[in-house]
Amino acid sequence: MKKIIAANWKDNGSKKFIKEYFEYFHKNLNTENEILIFPPDLYIDYVNQFACKNNYNVATGNNNFCVGSQKGNLFNTNSSQTSFTSGNNVNMFLDNGCSYILYGHSEVRSTWCQYSDGSIGESLFRYINNNLQVIFCVGESEEEKIKGKTQSRLSTQLDDLCDKNNYNSSVEIETAIIAYEPVWAIGTGNTPKLDDISFILRFIKTYVSENHPFLKEKDIMVLYGGSVNSKNAKDILSAPYVDGVLIGGASLDVKEFTKICNLKI
Repeated sequence: MKKIIAANWKDNGSKKFIKEYFEYFHKNLNTENEILIFPPDLYIDYVNQFACKNNYNVATGNNNFCVGSQKGNLFNTNSSQTSFTSGNNVNMFLDNGCSYILYGHSEVRSTWCQYSDGSIGESLFRYINNNLQVIFCVGESEEEKIKGKTQSRLSTQLDDLCDKNNYNSSVEIETAIIAYEPVWAIGTGNTPKLDDISFILRFIKTYVSENHPFLKEKDIMVLYGGSVNSKNAKDILSAPYVDGVLIGGASLDVKEFTKICNLKI
């Protein structure tokens, strides 16, 4: 079964790193999975150059290699040019070959304070309405998990995706992609039990399908993220309701990431 394998490089990378990464990746990638890479914005165009140079569509038989931006934010999401220091608008992402936007990651929610529950829906759909596929990140803290508030926290975050007031007649969404990343699992080496991952991902699909103005459960894809590596990826990807994985640290090791990309589930 085809899965989404997404790499979040965060603030890592260099031109030398990218060149060496794709030299190995090109020679060893053999997959039907959909591969997404989110490099730092400064290297989006450079990554795309290597993707085109290596002609992944022909060389690997994989028609699903895409590059995205990590910088989905509240500001400058209009398609027209505006004056805003440090901002990026939609046309810039599209001009650099972006197909995806990573939106609402916990590190951005907590550190940059750009997001607050109930405040992000409008800007979220500006991306969607301008032909960018959003991967909407949700997840609970360790304290919320311990207190049994995981579902409550996720519901509050998902309400931004489901708020009918953020839609207009021109918005056409065929698929929603949500990444569940428990904050306590990111970069810690700790992962939930497989049954717990399946339970939460099923909850997310059910909640969105029951509360979204028009998306049904079949239209909702959910990825798991948080300490995914080549040792646990196959088990996670094989678990019920898991449509893919969002990988942080392990995606920086090209051999490790390629192993995960090449998995057949």
